[in-house]
Amino acid sequence: MLLELRVENLLLIERAELRLGPGLTVLTGETGAGKTVLAHALDLLLGGRARPGIVRPGAAEAYVEGVFELPDALRAALGERLPPDAEELVLARRVSAEGRTRAYLGGRSATVADLRDVAGELIAFYGQHEHRKLMLASAQLEILDGFSGPEHLDRRAAFGDAFARLRALEASLDELRERAGARERELDLLEFELSEIEAAAPDEAEEAALLAARDRLRHLEALRAAALGAAEAVMSSDGEGGAGMLLAAGGAGLDGVAGVDPGLDALTERWRALAYEADDLSGELRRYAEGLEAEPGALEAAEERLGLLERLERKHGGTIAAVLAHAARCRDRRDELAGAEVALERATADLESARAELAARAEKLRAARAAAAPRLAAAVRERLADLAMAGVSFEVALEPRDLGPTGADAVEFLIAPNAGVTAGPLREIASGGEL
Repeated sequence: MLLELRVENLLLIERAELRLGPGLTVLTGETGAGKTVLAHALDLLLGGRARPGIVRPGAAEAYVEGVFELPDALRAALGERLPPDAEELVLARRVSAEGRTRAYLGGRSATVADLRDVAGELIAFYGQHEHRKLMLASAQLEILDGFSGPEHLDRRAAFGDAFARLRALEASLDELRERAGARERELDLLEFELSEIEAAAPDEAEEAALLAARDRLRHLEALRAAALGAAEAVMSSDGEGGAGMLLAAGGAGLDGVAGVDPGLDALTERWRALAYEADDLSGELRRYAEGLEAEPGALEAAEERLGLLERLERKHGGTIAAVLAHAARCRDRRDELAGAEVALERATADLESARAELAARAEKLRAARAAAAPRLAAAVRERLADLAMAGVSFEVALEPRDLGPTGADAVEFLIAPNAGVTAGPLREIASGGEL
């Protein structure tokens, strides 16, 4: 029930407000009084098109607002779009002088389609040419479905829900397919980087050892020369010089007075240990120098291996630890993208299942309509006979069409006003009076 109607700056009306009560309300007035303007205001609330020049001259915009009682069924359908304690529903429409419109439902922005859907549950709006709706295929389908009974209407509503789910599944699958190309490119890059890292098998301990080995191999001759020079300083290769000879000579004098003074004997032992250590150190240094022979290509091999590790570090974070962390992320992302492939397969299967379910529902709708069509035709013919049109032929034809929100059937009312004339579509045959 419409409770209030407010209109501002609509055509000739600067401001008007109607508060309607129970029962029949009749608005009368001579031509040009504005009755049609109020009807147009209602049409705007129903989601109708705002024609040019609808805003009152000099005004920036027109505004229409309607307050309606809120049916329980519509409250449930709107759900969270309304406060839980709402008892009324407010529909509103703004139209700017430039022709832009904005719609509001329950005080919140909405689309014109939202107004159209909701208003259809709130008010039935008939104009003086309303009978012309009979020529619309959609209106003829509505009449047949309404005649088929409440159980059929429930079945049709369930079909509409299933059709909406099918469209959502199709949209989701299209999105997954659009992303599939990018997913494949990303997978290729992940596989390349992972294979590069795994083939190199980087290791922090190995890198440290290679760095040390490279430094040693780069300075091999300097190490050898230093070791031999130090060995020669301790003990010359001909045994005729070096610190070792001096230590030996000094030790001979100490050995000559051994046992005379315990204090000196203790120092003599330290001297003797120093001489042994010098002799041993000289041998160790010579053996170290002799052992500094490198395998052919050892330095080049170390440089090549370290070069490979350094390239990976430059690409993936600067350290071996960063390279290994990047590889772990690549594996996780690869597994995630593999899950996307599973999601694509699941979405495809869900879509096929939804299509099969929708086809089965469409068959049930068609069977119900096929059963109701001859009964509706007979009922119409009976009423036409009461209007002295006993010779009129009237049939309800069903034709298959592509699946839509109301099923897969197209309805056509066929009429032959005179006996012996082939029946044709109502929109082509019927006169205004017959409509």
